[in-house]
Amino acid sequence: MNKMNRYLMTTLFATSLLLGGSSAFAANGEAMYKFLPSDTVVDNVKNTLQSHGIDVSALQVDADAQGVVQLKGEVASKQEVENITQIAKQADGVYAVLGAMRYETGDVVPVSSPEALGNTMEAPAAGTEAPAAAADTQPPQMDAQ
Repeated sequence: MNKMNRYLMTTLFATSLLLGGSSAFAANGEAMYKFLPSDTVVDNVKNTLQSHGIDVSALQVDADAQGVVQLKGEVASKQEVENITQIAKQADGVYAVLGAMRYETGDVVPVSSPEALGNTMEAPAAGTEAPAAAADTQPPQMDAQ
């Protein structure tokens, strides 16, 4: 089992070097992406949002080592979600922004009252039988002429 894991890891490492190694660098040998520590990216996002007048106290900002930022919290509107996301993308070291922000729409959904439902048929309780009067009711007979 250990030999198979070593073989698999060696194969994956060699494949990643062949496929991804050259794409991570520009033609002049410089890295195409500038990865910053996650805490630096979080600070950059918060500072960028604050410089645009956004209160970050209600937001939770997280980032990983590749610059993927996740925003969580409650905001006022859908437009604010879009604004915050676009501004966060401008921060130094951000590669992508994922959002899990919530907002209230302000729409009022009417709920019908029980009186408005009218006559509803009540089902008999479990283990009880239907009333006898209902069981004796038969459809009207047609006279044959």
